[in-house]
Amino acid sequence: MVSDRALTVPQAARRLGVTRQGVQRVANDLVVCGLAELRHNPDHRTSPLLVLTENGRRVLQAITERAIVVNNRLADAVDPAALQATRDSLRRMIVALKAERP
Repeated sequence: MVSDRALTVPQAARRLGVTRQGVQRVANDLVVCGLAELRHNPDHRTSPLLVLTENGRRVLQAITERAIVVNNRLADAVDPAALQATRDSLRRMIVALKAERP
């Protein structure tokens, strides 16, 4: 999930840096599965707020806990110097790619 607070689909898309249509498809699936619901948005009549249900919060918590375990295992498996070298390489690649933009 993008946030602990309710967001509209366009807000979530902007925060994630993806298309609104992509977020809308996922939002629709979450609603169908009972993991989220759409609520009235007092600030915008045609853009409802996407809110996790209680079950959705439980599922998100389980996913988060599992991700922490996996991330810790990965961090333990990588030499810190190698990780720093990878970060440095990726930063240089990003700078080079940004320089290529018209």
